[in-house]
Amino acid sequence: MRRYTRPNLGLPPFQQGGLDSLCGLYSIVNAERFINHSLDDDAQLLFDDIVHYLSRRRLLASLLSGGVIHTQMLMILNRVVGKKRISNVQIPWRGVPNPDLTTFWRSMQGFLDGTPGRAIILGLNGYHDHWTVIESITSRSILLYDSALIKRLPRSSCTTVYATGRRKHLLLPAQTYFLSNEQVLQS
Repeated sequence: MRRYTRPNLGLPPFQQGGLDSLCGLYSIVNAERFINHSLDDDAQLLFDDIVHYLSRRRLLASLLSGGVIHTQMLMILNRVVGKKRISNVQIPWRGVPNPDLTTFWRSMQGFLDGTPGRAIILGLNGYHDHWTVIESITSRSILLYDSALIKRLPRSSCTTVYATGRRKHLLLPAQTYFLSNEQVLQS
């Protein structure tokens, strides 16, 4: 079993404000930053591009207070972030019945597997109604690069079915984006 060593980027994740619902936007900016090691100016430019896009589409006000839904997340990733910043966006569990936690956990571990230039945007419900960025996964925890400074989700507190007192973190497989800067080989 390979031990995970947390990369020292020297770049803290950006944080969302306490009164807005922009965790989805911040998860996109933080994922791009994590994948590309983007500097502050580049991250600010991406954030500005997203805000301008949403403003032109008259979506900004509703997203500020209501947050980003799955279809809007995909739209932003495709139309604003695009292939220049993140070349490969996959939603492996889209349209698939929720897998059990072990199957989903292994698919995320398999994707991240220590390869640089990869991150996962994860949708959460339960204790947190939140979008976050996964930087790595061990057999026991998900380690996050998060706008609300959540550091980790213990596996023992996670589920893919429904949140309970003990399993309070509901992971949303169909709202999980595997991101990388690797070209997908066409067969």
